[in-house]
Amino acid sequence: MYFVTGGRAGMRPIDHSVLKCCLFSLLLLPVSAADPPSNAAILASETTAGNASNTANAGQAPNTSTNTSNTASTNQPFNTASTNQPSNTASTNQPSNTATSSRATTPSCTTRRCLASMLIAKEALSQPQSPSCISNISVPLIVYETLSVDTKDLRFESHLQVMLSWEDPDLSWDTSVYHHDMVVLPVSKIWTPELHVTNGVQTTIKHGNKDLLVHSNGTIEHMVIMNTVVGCEVNLYNYPFASDFCPIAINVWALKGCGMFLNFGNVSTTSANRGDWLTENVELDAKGGRDDRNYLWVSLKMRSENPFLSLVLPSILIIVADVVSFSLPLGGGERISFKVTLVLSFIMFLIILNDLLPGGGQCSPIIRKHFCFCLVILVLSTLQSMVLTRLAKCGTLWPCSLSKSKDSLLKDTDNEEESKSDIKASEEEKNTALQKVVKFLNKMAAQDQKNAIHHRFANKVDLICFCIYLTVLIVYAVVILYFSFGSQCKINQLDFWS
Repeated sequence: MYFVTGGRAGMRPIDHSVLKCCLFSLLLLPVSAADPPSNAAILASETTAGNASNTANAGQAPNTSTNTSNTASTNQPFNTASTNQPSNTASTNQPSNTATSSRATTPSCTTRRCLASMLIAKEALSQPQSPSCISNISVPLIVYETLSVDTKDLRFESHLQVMLSWEDPDLSWDTSVYHHDMVVLPVSKIWTPELHVTNGVQTTIKHGNKDLLVHSNGTIEHMVIMNTVVGCEVNLYNYPFASDFCPIAINVWALKGCGMFLNFGNVSTTSANRGDWLTENVELDAKGGRDDRNYLWVSLKMRSENPFLSLVLPSILIIVADVVSFSLPLGGGERISFKVTLVLSFIMFLIILNDLLPGGGQCSPIIRKHFCFCLVILVLSTLQSMVLTRLAKCGTLWPCSLSKSKDSLLKDTDNEEESKSDIKASEEEKNTALQKVVKFLNKMAAQDQKNAIHHRFANKVDLICFCIYLTVLIVYAVVILYFSFGSQCKINQLDFWS
Protein backbone atom coordinates (compact mmCIF):
# COMPACT_ATOMS: atom_id res chain seq x y z
CA MET A 1 0.00 0.00 0.00
CA TYR A 2 1.12 3.55 -0.74
CA PHE A 3 0.00 7.04 0.35
CA VAL A 4 0.64 10.68 -0.75
CA THR A 5 2.60 13.12 1.43
CA GLY A 6 3.29 16.82 1.20
CA GLY A 7 1.06 17.27 -1.86
CA ARG A 8 3.52 15.38 -3.95
CA ALA A 9 2.67 12.35 -5.71
CA GLY A 10 4.73 9.74 -4.13
CA MET A 11 4.40 6.25 -2.93
CA ARG A 12 5.73 4.92 0.36
CA PRO A 13 5.03 1.70 2.04
CA ILE A 14 2.98 1.78 5.30
CA ASP A 15 4.61 0.47 8.46
CA HIS A 16 3.24 -2.95 9.57
CA SER A 17 2.82 -1.86 13.20
CA VAL A 18 0.42 0.88 12.18
CA LEU A 19 -1.59 -1.62 10.19
CA LYS A 20 -1.83 -3.98 13.10
CA CYS A 21 -3.04 -1.16 15.36
CA CYS A 22 -5.81 -0.26 12.91
CA LEU A 23 -6.97 -3.85 12.62
CA PHE A 24 -6.99 -4.23 16.41
CA SER A 25 -9.14 -1.06 16.72
CA LEU A 26 -11.62 -2.40 14.18
CA LEU A 27 -11.93 -5.63 16.09
CA LEU A 28 -12.59 -3.80 19.36
CA LEU A 29 -15.49 -1.75 17.95
CA PRO A 30 -18.16 -4.53 18.03
CA VAL A 31 -16.99 -5.71 21.43
CA SER A 32 -17.37 -2.21 22.83
CA ALA A 33 -20.89 -1.97 21.51
CA ALA A 34 -21.86 -5.19 23.24
CA ASP A 35 -20.00 -4.81 26.50
CA PRO A 36 -18.13 -1.74 27.78
CA PRO A 37 -14.43 -2.53 27.96
CA SER A 38 -12.72 -2.71 31.22
CA ASN A 39 -10.15 -0.19 32.33
CA ALA A 40 -7.34 -2.61 31.59
CA ALA A 41 -8.53 -3.14 28.00
CA ILE A 42 -8.89 0.60 27.41
CA LEU A 43 -5.46 1.18 28.84
CA ALA A 44 -3.95 -1.56 26.68
CA SER A 45 -5.59 -0.29 23.50
CA GLU A 46 -4.65 3.27 24.11
CA THR A 47 -1.11 2.31 24.95
CA THR A 48 -0.84 0.30 21.71
CA ALA A 49 -2.35 3.18 19.78
CA GLY A 50 0.08 5.60 21.39
CA ASN A 51 3.02 3.40 20.57
CA ALA A 52 1.90 3.05 16.97
CA SER A 53 1.46 6.81 16.63
CA ASN A 54 4.88 7.42 18.11
CA THR A 55 6.40 4.92 15.73
CA ALA A 56 4.73 6.58 12.77
CA ASN A 57 5.77 9.98 13.92
CA ALA A 58 9.33 8.83 14.29
CA GLY A 59 9.49 8.35 10.50
CA GLN A 60 8.16 11.91 9.82
CA ALA A 61 10.82 14.29 11.04
CA PRO A 62 9.47 17.43 9.28
CA ASN A 63 6.09 17.13 11.00
CA THR A 64 7.37 16.82 14.57
CA SER A 65 5.42 19.73 15.96
CA THR A 66 2.25 18.64 14.28
CA ASN A 67 2.65 15.12 15.55
CA THR A 68 3.38 16.38 18.99
CA SER A 69 0.11 18.27 19.06
CA ASN A 70 -1.65 15.27 17.65
CA THR A 71 -0.09 13.10 20.26
CA ALA A 72 -1.24 15.47 22.95
CA SER A 73 -4.73 15.48 21.54
CA THR A 74 -4.61 11.75 21.20
CA ASN A 75 -3.46 11.24 24.78
CA GLN A 76 -6.22 13.42 26.17
CA PRO A 77 -8.77 10.59 26.20
CA PHE A 78 -6.24 8.39 27.86
CA ASN A 79 -5.78 10.95 30.60
CA THR A 80 -9.51 11.27 30.91
CA ALA A 81 -9.81 7.55 31.22
CA SER A 82 -7.07 7.60 33.76
CA THR A 83 -8.94 10.27 35.70
CA ASN A 84 -12.10 8.14 35.68
CA GLN A 85 -10.27 5.03 36.74
CA PRO A 86 -11.01 5.39 40.49
CA SER A 87 -14.74 5.64 39.80
CA ASN A 88 -14.61 2.55 37.66
CA THR A 89 -12.68 0.78 40.36
CA ALA A 90 -15.29 1.77 42.92
CA SER A 91 -18.04 0.48 40.71
CA THR A 92 -16.14 -2.74 40.24
CA ASN A 93 -15.72 -3.21 44.01
CA GLN A 94 -19.43 -2.77 44.75
CA PRO A 95 -20.33 -6.48 44.29
CA SER A 96 -17.42 -7.39 46.49
CA ASN A 97 -18.85 -5.28 49.35
CA THR A 98 -22.25 -6.94 48.95
CA ALA A 99 -20.67 -10.37 49.28
CA THR A 100 -18.85 -9.25 52.40
CA SER A 101 -22.10 -8.07 54.06
CA SER A 102 -23.84 -11.36 53.22
CA ARG A 103 -20.99 -13.30 54.78
CA ALA A 104 -21.39 -11.22 57.95
CA THR A 105 -25.06 -12.32 58.40
CA THR A 106 -24.34 -16.00 57.65
CA PRO A 107 -23.29 -18.00 60.84
CA SER A 108 -19.78 -19.24 61.02
CA CYS A 109 -20.99 -22.87 61.48
CA THR A 110 -24.24 -24.77 61.07
CA THR A 111 -23.50 -28.10 62.74
CA ARG A 112 -25.58 -29.51 65.60
CA ARG A 113 -22.68 -29.26 68.04
CA CYS A 114 -22.11 -25.62 67.10
CA LEU A 115 -25.82 -24.92 67.67
CA ALA A 116 -25.63 -26.61 71.06
CA SER A 117 -22.58 -24.52 72.01
CA MET A 118 -24.44 -21.35 70.99
CA LEU A 119 -27.46 -22.27 73.16
CA ILE A 120 -25.25 -23.21 76.12
CA ALA A 121 -23.50 -19.83 75.85
CA LYS A 122 -26.85 -18.12 76.56
CA GLU A 123 -26.65 -19.47 80.16
CA ALA A 124 -30.42 -20.02 80.49
CA LEU A 125 -30.22 -21.05 84.15
CA SER A 126 -33.28 -19.15 85.37
CA GLN A 127 -36.97 -19.77 84.95
CA PRO A 128 -38.41 -18.52 81.62
CA GLN A 129 -39.84 -15.07 82.22
CA SER A 130 -43.27 -14.83 80.64
CA PRO A 131 -45.41 -11.65 80.64
CA SER A 132 -47.83 -13.27 83.12
CA CYS A 133 -44.96 -14.30 85.47
CA ILE A 134 -46.25 -17.88 85.26
CA SER A 135 -44.61 -20.82 83.51
CA ASN A 136 -46.88 -23.69 82.51
CA ILE A 137 -45.14 -27.02 83.02
CA SER A 138 -46.74 -29.88 81.14
CA VAL A 139 -46.63 -33.38 82.66
CA PRO A 140 -47.75 -35.60 79.77
CA LEU A 141 -47.06 -38.91 81.56
CA ILE A 142 -46.35 -40.27 85.05
CA VAL A 143 -45.28 -43.90 85.49
CA TYR A 144 -46.19 -44.93 89.08
CA GLU A 145 -45.03 -47.93 91.12
CA THR A 146 -45.72 -48.81 94.78
CA LEU A 147 -42.55 -50.07 96.45
CA SER A 148 -43.75 -50.95 99.97
CA VAL A 149 -46.46 -50.23 102.54
CA ASP A 150 -45.38 -49.99 106.19
CA THR A 151 -48.45 -50.75 108.32
CA LYS A 152 -46.40 -50.39 111.50
CA ASP A 153 -45.37 -46.75 110.98
CA LEU A 154 -48.28 -45.95 108.62
CA ARG A 155 -46.11 -44.97 105.64
CA PHE A 156 -45.77 -46.16 102.09
CA GLU A 157 -42.97 -45.71 99.57
CA SER A 158 -43.48 -45.15 95.84
CA HIS A 159 -41.40 -44.73 92.70
CA LEU A 160 -42.41 -42.23 89.99
CA GLN A 161 -41.04 -41.45 86.54
CA VAL A 162 -42.30 -37.98 85.62
CA MET A 163 -42.13 -36.69 82.04
CA LEU A 164 -41.82 -32.88 81.85
CA SER A 165 -42.22 -30.41 79.00
CA TRP A 166 -42.00 -26.60 79.00
CA GLU A 167 -41.16 -23.72 76.68
CA ASP A 168 -38.22 -21.32 76.83
CA PRO A 169 -38.24 -18.77 73.95
CA ASP A 170 -34.59 -17.91 74.60
CA LEU A 171 -33.59 -21.39 73.45
CA SER A 172 -35.30 -21.26 70.05
CA TRP A 173 -33.52 -20.81 66.70
CA ASP A 174 -34.21 -20.20 63.00
CA THR A 175 -34.40 -23.49 61.12
CA SER A 176 -33.63 -21.72 57.83
CA VAL A 177 -30.16 -20.93 59.19
CA TYR A 178 -29.63 -23.98 61.39
CA HIS A 179 -31.19 -26.92 59.56
CA HIS A 180 -31.89 -28.93 62.72
CA ASP A 181 -35.28 -29.45 64.38
CA MET A 182 -33.89 -30.52 67.77
CA VAL A 183 -30.66 -30.59 69.71
CA VAL A 184 -29.43 -32.28 72.91
CA LEU A 185 -28.13 -30.08 75.73
CA PRO A 186 -26.62 -31.00 79.12
CA VAL A 187 -29.15 -30.71 81.92
CA SER A 188 -26.65 -28.91 84.17
CA LYS A 189 -26.54 -25.95 81.75
CA ILE A 190 -30.30 -25.45 81.38
CA TRP A 191 -32.97 -24.53 83.93
CA THR A 192 -35.30 -27.36 84.90
CA PRO A 193 -38.43 -27.18 87.10
CA GLU A 194 -38.14 -28.52 90.64
CA LEU A 195 -40.97 -30.72 91.93
CA HIS A 196 -41.78 -31.35 95.58
CA VAL A 197 -44.17 -33.64 97.48
CA THR A 198 -46.24 -31.70 100.02
CA ASN A 199 -47.04 -34.65 102.29
CA GLY A 200 -43.73 -36.42 101.71
CA VAL A 201 -41.67 -37.55 104.68
CA GLN A 202 -38.58 -38.21 102.57
CA THR A 203 -38.25 -37.44 98.84
CA THR A 204 -35.34 -38.07 96.49
CA ILE A 205 -35.41 -36.50 93.02
CA LYS A 206 -32.83 -37.15 90.32
CA HIS A 207 -32.67 -36.53 86.59
CA GLY A 208 -33.54 -39.43 84.36
CA ASN A 209 -30.66 -38.52 82.04
CA LYS A 210 -27.71 -36.15 81.98
CA ASP A 211 -29.10 -34.54 78.83
CA LEU A 212 -32.42 -33.05 77.75
CA LEU A 213 -34.03 -32.48 74.36
CA VAL A 214 -34.62 -28.96 72.97
CA HIS A 215 -36.82 -28.29 69.91
CA SER A 216 -36.40 -25.41 67.48
CA ASN A 217 -39.48 -23.59 68.83
CA GLY A 218 -38.01 -23.55 72.37
CA THR A 219 -39.92 -26.59 73.70
CA ILE A 220 -37.86 -28.64 76.16
CA GLU A 221 -38.53 -32.28 77.09
CA HIS A 222 -37.06 -33.93 80.15
CA MET A 223 -37.71 -36.73 82.67
CA VAL A 224 -37.12 -36.89 86.43
CA ILE A 225 -37.22 -39.92 88.76
CA MET A 226 -38.77 -39.53 92.22
CA ASN A 227 -38.56 -41.89 95.20
CA THR A 228 -40.86 -40.61 97.91
CA VAL A 229 -41.96 -41.86 101.33
CA VAL A 230 -45.41 -40.48 102.15
CA GLY A 231 -46.97 -40.41 105.57
CA CYS A 232 -50.42 -41.92 105.09
CA GLU A 233 -52.64 -43.13 107.93
CA VAL A 234 -53.83 -46.20 106.08
CA ASN A 235 -57.26 -47.31 107.23
CA LEU A 236 -56.49 -50.67 108.87
CA TYR A 237 -59.79 -50.97 110.69
CA ASN A 238 -60.74 -54.09 108.70
CA TYR A 239 -57.26 -55.59 108.70
CA PRO A 240 -56.43 -58.02 107.12
CA PHE A 241 -59.30 -57.16 104.77
CA ALA A 242 -58.22 -53.52 104.52
CA SER A 243 -58.39 -51.12 101.58
CA ASP A 244 -57.79 -47.39 101.45
CA PHE A 245 -56.71 -44.38 99.37
CA CYS A 246 -53.47 -42.50 99.90
CA PRO A 247 -52.53 -39.18 98.22
CA ILE A 248 -49.16 -38.12 96.80
CA ALA A 249 -49.29 -34.32 96.51
CA ILE A 250 -46.95 -33.31 93.65
CA ASN A 251 -46.66 -29.56 93.26
CA VAL A 252 -44.24 -26.80 92.22
CA TRP A 253 -43.29 -23.38 93.49
CA ALA A 254 -45.84 -20.58 93.19
CA LEU A 255 -46.13 -17.38 95.23
CA LYS A 256 -48.15 -14.20 94.78
CA GLY A 257 -49.10 -14.85 91.18
CA CYS A 258 -45.61 -15.90 90.06
CA GLY A 259 -44.06 -19.31 89.72
CA MET A 260 -45.21 -22.43 87.92
CA PHE A 261 -48.36 -24.44 87.30
CA LEU A 262 -48.55 -28.13 86.42
CA ASN A 263 -50.75 -29.45 83.64
CA PHE A 264 -51.09 -33.21 84.15
CA GLY A 265 -51.73 -35.76 81.44
CA ASN A 266 -51.93 -39.53 81.84
CA VAL A 267 -50.82 -41.90 84.60
CA SER A 268 -49.77 -45.52 84.17
CA THR A 269 -48.81 -48.12 86.79
CA THR A 270 -46.19 -50.86 86.84
CA SER A 271 -45.68 -53.81 89.23
CA ALA A 272 -49.07 -53.52 90.95
CA ASN A 273 -48.27 -56.28 93.49
CA ARG A 274 -45.88 -55.32 96.29
CA GLY A 275 -45.88 -57.69 99.26
CA ASP A 276 -49.33 -57.94 100.83
CA TRP A 277 -50.62 -54.80 99.09
CA LEU A 278 -52.12 -54.39 95.64
CA THR A 279 -52.25 -51.07 93.74
CA GLU A 280 -55.71 -51.09 92.21
CA ASN A 281 -55.82 -47.67 90.56
CA VAL A 282 -54.02 -44.31 90.36
CA GLU A 283 -55.89 -41.14 89.44
CA LEU A 284 -55.07 -37.44 89.16
CA ASP A 285 -57.09 -34.95 91.15
CA ALA A 286 -56.92 -31.46 92.64
CA LYS A 287 -58.33 -30.44 96.01
CA GLY A 288 -61.11 -27.92 95.61
CA GLY A 289 -60.27 -27.46 91.94
CA ARG A 290 -57.14 -25.48 92.82
CA ASP A 291 -54.21 -25.68 90.43
CA ASP A 292 -51.67 -25.49 93.25
CA ARG A 293 -53.04 -28.54 95.11
CA ASN A 294 -52.58 -31.45 92.74
CA TYR A 295 -52.17 -35.00 93.98
CA LEU A 296 -52.16 -38.62 92.86
CA TRP A 297 -55.02 -40.60 94.40
CA VAL A 298 -53.57 -44.10 94.92
CA SER A 299 -56.05 -46.88 95.62
CA LEU A 300 -54.52 -49.66 97.79
CA LYS A 301 -56.01 -53.01 98.73
CA MET A 302 -54.51 -55.62 101.01
CA ARG A 303 -54.07 -59.19 99.90
CA SER A 304 -55.57 -60.96 102.91
CA GLU A 305 -54.31 -64.51 102.28
CA ASN A 306 -50.97 -64.24 104.06
CA PRO A 307 -52.14 -62.24 107.14
CA PHE A 308 -55.19 -64.46 107.51
CA LEU A 309 -53.11 -67.65 107.50
CA SER A 310 -50.41 -66.29 109.81
CA LEU A 311 -52.52 -64.29 112.29
CA VAL A 312 -56.25 -64.99 112.22
CA LEU A 313 -56.29 -68.74 111.56
CA PRO A 314 -53.94 -69.72 114.47
CA SER A 315 -56.04 -67.73 116.93
CA ILE A 316 -59.22 -69.43 115.69
CA LEU A 317 -57.64 -72.87 116.04
CA ILE A 318 -56.53 -72.14 119.61
CA ILE A 319 -60.07 -71.10 120.55
CA VAL A 320 -61.49 -74.26 118.98
CA ALA A 321 -59.00 -76.39 120.98
CA ASP A 322 -60.11 -74.64 124.16
CA VAL A 323 -63.75 -75.39 123.39
CA VAL A 324 -62.97 -79.07 122.84
CA SER A 325 -61.04 -79.21 126.14
CA PHE A 326 -64.36 -79.09 128.01
CA SER A 327 -64.74 -82.77 127.17
CA LEU A 328 -61.87 -83.60 129.53
CA PRO A 329 -62.93 -84.65 133.05
CA LEU A 330 -62.67 -82.21 135.90
CA GLY A 331 -60.83 -84.57 138.18
CA GLY A 332 -57.22 -85.58 137.68
CA GLY A 333 -55.94 -82.16 136.48
CA GLU A 334 -55.71 -83.03 132.76
CA ARG A 335 -58.07 -80.24 131.74
CA ILE A 336 -56.25 -77.59 133.76
CA SER A 337 -52.82 -78.52 132.41
CA PHE A 338 -54.13 -78.49 128.83
CA LYS A 339 -55.75 -75.07 129.20
CA VAL A 340 -52.64 -73.60 130.79
CA THR A 341 -50.65 -74.88 127.81
CA LEU A 342 -53.07 -73.16 125.43
CA VAL A 343 -52.75 -69.84 127.27
CA LEU A 344 -48.95 -69.96 127.24
CA SER A 345 -48.92 -70.92 123.56
CA PHE A 346 -51.16 -67.99 122.64
CA ILE A 347 -49.01 -65.55 124.60
CA MET A 348 -45.88 -66.80 122.82
CA PHE A 349 -47.72 -66.53 119.51
CA LEU A 350 -48.52 -62.86 120.16
CA ILE A 351 -44.94 -62.08 121.17
CA ILE A 352 -43.51 -63.65 118.02
CA LEU A 353 -45.99 -61.95 115.69
CA ASN A 354 -45.89 -58.57 117.41
CA ASP A 355 -43.92 -57.03 114.54
CA LEU A 356 -46.50 -58.21 112.03
CA LEU A 357 -49.41 -56.60 113.80
CA PRO A 358 -50.38 -53.21 112.33
CA GLY A 359 -49.98 -50.06 114.33
CA GLY A 360 -52.71 -47.99 115.90
CA GLY A 361 -54.00 -44.67 114.69
CA GLN A 362 -57.29 -42.97 114.18
CA CYS A 363 -58.88 -46.26 113.12
CA SER A 364 -57.37 -48.98 115.28
CA PRO A 365 -57.48 -52.38 113.56
CA ILE A 366 -60.05 -54.88 114.80
CA ILE A 367 -57.48 -57.68 114.87
CA ARG A 368 -55.91 -56.16 117.99
CA LYS A 369 -59.27 -56.36 119.76
CA HIS A 370 -59.64 -59.89 118.43
CA PHE A 371 -56.38 -61.04 119.99
CA CYS A 372 -57.27 -59.31 123.24
CA PHE A 373 -60.63 -61.08 123.37
CA CYS A 374 -59.04 -64.46 122.60
CA LEU A 375 -56.50 -64.07 125.39
CA VAL A 376 -59.17 -62.99 127.89
CA ILE A 377 -61.51 -65.86 126.98
CA LEU A 378 -58.69 -68.40 127.31
CA VAL A 379 -57.72 -67.14 130.76
CA LEU A 380 -61.34 -67.15 131.95
CA SER A 381 -61.82 -70.68 130.67
CA THR A 382 -58.73 -71.84 132.57
CA LEU A 383 -59.91 -70.20 135.79
CA GLN A 384 -63.36 -71.72 135.40
CA SER A 385 -61.86 -75.20 135.06
CA MET A 386 -59.72 -74.70 138.17
CA VAL A 387 -62.71 -73.60 140.24
CA LEU A 388 -64.93 -76.46 139.08
CA THR A 389 -62.17 -78.97 139.76
CA ARG A 390 -61.99 -77.72 143.36
CA LEU A 391 -65.75 -77.85 143.63
CA ALA A 392 -65.92 -81.42 142.31
CA LYS A 393 -63.31 -82.66 144.79
CA CYS A 394 -64.16 -80.85 147.99
CA GLY A 395 -67.68 -79.64 147.41
CA THR A 396 -66.74 -76.16 148.52
CA LEU A 397 -65.01 -73.11 147.08
CA TRP A 398 -63.16 -72.35 150.32
CA PRO A 399 -59.41 -72.62 150.36
CA CYS A 400 -57.90 -76.01 151.16
CA SER A 401 -56.67 -75.05 154.65
CA LEU A 402 -60.16 -74.16 155.84
CA SER A 403 -61.70 -77.30 154.42
CA LYS A 404 -59.00 -79.50 155.99
CA SER A 405 -59.54 -77.97 159.44
CA LYS A 406 -63.26 -78.65 159.17
CA ASP A 407 -62.71 -82.29 158.18
CA SER A 408 -60.26 -82.83 161.01
CA LEU A 409 -62.78 -81.34 163.44
CA LEU A 410 -65.40 -83.80 162.26
CA LYS A 411 -62.93 -86.66 162.62
CA ASP A 412 -62.07 -85.63 166.20
CA THR A 413 -65.73 -85.53 167.18
CA ASP A 414 -66.18 -88.95 165.66
CA ASN A 415 -63.20 -90.28 167.63
CA GLU A 416 -64.56 -88.85 170.84
CA GLU A 417 -67.92 -90.50 170.21
CA GLU A 418 -66.17 -93.76 169.42
CA SER A 419 -64.12 -93.58 172.61
CA LYS A 420 -67.27 -92.94 174.62
CA SER A 421 -69.07 -95.80 172.92
CA ASP A 422 -66.04 -98.02 173.56
CA ILE A 423 -66.13 -97.11 177.23
CA LYS A 424 -69.79 -97.94 177.36
CA ALA A 425 -69.18 -101.14 175.40
CA SER A 426 -66.43 -102.13 177.74
CA GLU A 427 -68.66 -101.39 180.58
CA GLU A 428 -71.50 -103.17 179.04
CA GLU A 429 -69.38 -105.56 176.90
CA LYS A 430 -72.00 -105.54 174.12
CA ASN A 431 -69.97 -104.21 171.11
CA THR A 432 -68.09 -106.60 168.97
CA ALA A 433 -65.51 -106.32 166.16
CA LEU A 434 -68.22 -106.89 163.56
CA GLN A 435 -70.03 -103.71 164.56
CA LYS A 436 -66.86 -101.66 164.09
CA VAL A 437 -66.40 -102.95 160.56
CA VAL A 438 -70.00 -102.18 159.65
CA LYS A 439 -69.70 -98.65 160.98
CA PHE A 440 -66.49 -98.03 159.02
CA LEU A 441 -68.11 -99.20 155.82
CA ASN A 442 -71.10 -96.98 156.40
CA LYS A 443 -68.82 -94.00 156.84
CA MET A 444 -67.02 -94.76 153.58
CA ALA A 445 -70.31 -95.10 151.73
CA ALA A 446 -71.52 -91.78 153.09
CA GLN A 447 -68.28 -90.11 151.99
CA ASP A 448 -68.53 -91.55 148.50
CA GLN A 449 -72.11 -90.46 148.24
CA LYS A 450 -71.14 -86.99 149.30
CA ASN A 451 -68.34 -86.86 146.69
CA ALA A 452 -70.71 -88.09 143.99
CA ILE A 453 -73.13 -85.32 144.85
CA HIS A 454 -70.31 -82.76 144.64
CA HIS A 455 -69.11 -84.14 141.34
CA ARG A 456 -72.58 -84.11 139.81
CA PHE A 457 -73.06 -80.55 140.91
CA ALA A 458 -69.68 -79.51 139.45
CA ASN A 459 -70.52 -81.21 136.16
CA LYS A 460 -73.83 -79.37 135.98
CA VAL A 461 -72.04 -76.07 136.60
CA ASP A 462 -69.42 -77.02 134.01
CA LEU A 463 -72.14 -77.73 131.44
CA ILE A 464 -73.75 -74.39 132.12
CA CYS A 465 -70.37 -72.67 131.77
CA PHE A 466 -69.73 -74.51 128.51
CA CYS A 467 -73.06 -73.37 127.09
CA ILE A 468 -72.36 -69.79 128.13
CA TYR A 469 -68.84 -70.04 126.71
CA LEU A 470 -70.07 -71.40 123.39
CA THR A 471 -72.80 -68.77 123.17
CA VAL A 472 -70.32 -65.98 123.79
CA LEU A 473 -68.07 -67.32 121.04
CA ILE A 474 -70.93 -67.51 118.55
CA VAL A 475 -72.06 -63.97 119.34
CA TYR A 476 -68.47 -62.78 119.11
CA ALA A 477 -68.02 -64.45 115.71
CA VAL A 478 -71.12 -62.67 114.37
CA VAL A 479 -70.01 -59.32 115.75
CA ILE A 480 -66.44 -59.60 114.45
CA LEU A 481 -67.67 -60.57 110.99
CA TYR A 482 -70.03 -57.61 110.95
CA PHE A 483 -67.34 -55.11 111.93
CA SER A 484 -64.83 -56.71 109.55
CA PHE A 485 -67.01 -56.48 106.45
CA GLY A 486 -70.00 -54.28 107.26
CA SER A 487 -68.49 -51.43 109.28
CA GLN A 488 -66.19 -48.71 107.97
CA CYS A 489 -63.95 -46.11 109.54
CA LYS A 490 -63.49 -42.76 107.77
CA ILE A 491 -60.15 -40.93 107.63
CA ASN A 492 -59.48 -37.56 106.02
CA GLN A 493 -56.32 -38.26 104.03
CA LEU A 494 -56.05 -34.63 102.85
CA ASP A 495 -55.87 -33.08 106.31
CA PHE A 496 -52.24 -31.98 105.68
CA TRP A 497 -53.71 -29.12 103.60
CA SER A 498 -56.14 -28.07 106.32
